Amino acid sequence: MTRQVHIAFIINSYNRRRLLEVCLRSLEACINQGANDFVVSVIVYDAGSTDGTLEWLAEHDEDWPFKLIWINGTADPDTSFAAGLNCASERALSGPEKPDYLMFYETDNQIRDAGEISKLIEILQSDQALAACGYTVKKIDGSEAGFGANFPRLWHFLLGPRSVHFFGLEQPKARWENRNGCKFTKTDVVYTSPLLVKSEAWTESGGLDQENFPFSECDVDWAKRLSKLGWEMGVIESIGAIHDNADALSSWSNQRALHFHRGRLRYFEKHYPKRTRLLCPHLLCLRHLCEKLIVTVAIRDPERKAHLSKICSTLIRSCWRRYES
Repeated sequence: MTRQVHIAFIINSYNRRRLLEVCLRSLEACINQGANDFVVSVIVYDAGSTDGTLEWLAEHDEDWPFKLIWINGTADPDTSFAAGLNCASERALSGPEKPDYLMFYETDNQIRDAGEISKLIEILQSDQALAACGYTVKKIDGSEAGFGANFPRLWHFLLGPRSVHFFGLEQPKARWENRNGCKFTKTDVVYTSPLLVKSEAWTESGGLDQENFPFSECDVDWAKRLSKLGWEMGVIESIGAIHDNADALSSWSNQRALHFHRGRLRYFEKHYPKRTRLLCPHLLCLRHLCEKLIVTVAIRDPERKAHLSKICSTLIRSCWRRYES
């Protein structure tokens, strides 16, 4: 008898009990659909939630059609997103039943058809150079959600994220092909959920760089390091994979812009050190001043204007310190 493929689902959670419950119940329904060609275990890393998440996990510890392990990260010195994913992945790979794949799965993810998981397995098994494969995810209302990006360029950073988004400069340029009955395309970066990863690729890469990229850009840096090792990433077209946080904000959402700029600058310093030395903070400061002027002139809502203006002021002050707090 052929051994079933073992997938360890890796879930990072912090004060998202409501989303975590929906996420796990959705996975339960997916697994219960019938005979599958894979077996699932789930590792939840909780970064010290205070919303009853740990109590809920303990109460429902035996409810699932899969093995559930939950890690209380309260005592960990580092409970960032990257550290939590690294910790949970290490736990999965150090167990007696080493998984063939890691499925990076967040509390705002759902997969509504077990066949969608089987498709990813077939794609990865058919391509030795492919380290990871994800989906063209959608929101719950059916609208498109972003699934990835091209590797960023230094001049994109000078333009700023709003201009880059407006002109689609980092939007992945899909080159669709038929693979195993699926529409498939390679892309530089696939965002970290849902994402099926070969265990050997994860191990070779050393995981996420939690020291330099605790939150923002950890996935971009990881994809770049995989590329340097000769691995590739891709996505399949899907209508059954959901990525939608229902507007639930994380504890660091209020500093999202600062985290992004800090992470993006560190990315360039790490992978393009010579070019990045030429990046003058005066140019970044000028960009933030222009952004603040636009906010002052173009935004009518007083509350939103004050919020965006405060963000611009924070960036103006911090760009001289490499966006460090």
